[in-house]
Amino acid sequence: MIEQYENILQISVLFLCSIVALRRALRERSRTWGFTFFFFISWLMGDVYWVACLVFYGDTPQVSVVSDLSWYASLIFLYLLLQQTTGPDIKAKWSLIPWIGPVFATAMGTFFVRWGNIISNVVYEFLMTFLLYSVIARLVDLKQYRKQLFLCVLILVFLMLVYAMWTASCFWYEESISNPYYWFDTLLTLSFPFFIPAAGKADAT
Repeated sequence: MIEQYENILQISVLFLCSIVALRRALRERSRTWGFTFFFFISWLMGDVYWVACLVFYGDTPQVSVVSDLSWYASLIFLYLLLQQTTGPDIKAKWSLIPWIGPVFATAMGTFFVRWGNIISNVVYEFLMTFLLYSVIARLVDLKQYRKQLFLCVLILVFLMLVYAMWTASCFWYEESISNPYYWFDTLLTLSFPFFIPAAGKADAT
């Protein structure tokens, strides 16, 4: 029951965020807001399928690839949003610090193989590698990306919450308020509205 309530909360938040982003995208004809909208709506579609299975079948989806495809797309649009608002990471090409991201993503992907589908884990690892490298590369060069700092930090926090949620799901299975999975998922839900001002600031001229 807790999972259903938490997912409904996330769906509601994402629905409202999607409306705001779509209105801005149509009004301003902005790619930034277009990518923000598709980031929200893709994650929302994955959640809707997941909740529909819980409501109508009383269990998590037997074919989780439907939700996974939506979440894959959401991460891709998040990467495109980062690229759209920041451009290429020039100085980071000469730094080793951004490679912390790929190393971390590879280690976590290897760890998660014990619990999930291998192909799904490989796809998530691939997407997370690009996102982590890109966002850390921009944080390394704060002078170049000062205007996009809020967005970069938010994306990094978002990705860490996703990893925390996945990790918690490997060790805690009970559906109770004491399960850290629901804490991290709630924090993830609360992070979505912050993408609205972050995208706006990053897109400002």
